This record gives sequence, C-alpha cells and structure tokens, in this order.
Amino acid sequence: MTNGGFGGVQLAIAHGVPLVVAGSTEEKPEVANRVAWSGVGINLRTGSPSPTAVRDAVTRVLADPSYSAQARALAATAPADQAAARAAALFAVLAATGRPVLRTVTRRSARPGRR
Repeated sequence: MTNGGFGGVQLAIAHGVPLVVAGSTEEKPEVANRVAWSGVGINLRTGSPSPTAVRDAVTRVLADPSYSAQARALAATAPADQAAARAAALFAVLAATGRPVLRTVTRRSARPGRR
C-alpha cells in the first residue's frame, strides 16, 4: 500500500512487490496509472480511499497471483544499480568530511547510439 510516490513505487518494483496505490497529488495519479497499466498493482483512483476500498484492493492483490507474477517479472528488468545504497554511502561521506562528494555522472542518453 502506497500513496504513489515515485521512490516508494520504484523500491517496491525493484523488489517484485505488487502494489495498491492511493495518491492524488503531484505525479502520484500518473504513477498509479502506470502501476495499474503494467499489471503490478491496483490504482484506487483517489488520495483518500475508504477502509473498505483499501481492504478489498489489498485482498485482491494478495489473492490474484498475476499481480505478484507481473511484479517479479518487472523486477527482473529493473536496473540493479542500488541507488538507495549508493546515496546512503555518499551521505555518510558528506557527514564524516563536511565536504560534498564530487564525481562524474555518465548519462546513458548522452552516449552515441543510445536513446
């Protein structure tokens, strides 16, 4: 169960966890639509679902194996770059040194022949 924030949804997908999404601000409705479209979860189409709607959606996601199967399949295609772990390590260096950690970022889209 999530409010549809991009980070939380990406973390669930990376771990192959099916979702129930209830979000109505920022990008959350679009993220919720993509969750439903991809088959990894249910979009409750509101930021304030009733307890019954939440219960029914969670029950459905847990009972229908297609959501878990699709979530695992999508997880297998997700990049394994460990962004959260890398960010935590960079913050630890920043906290210990008081200085920013500078590094070169390579953008895949900037390489010739890549889109």
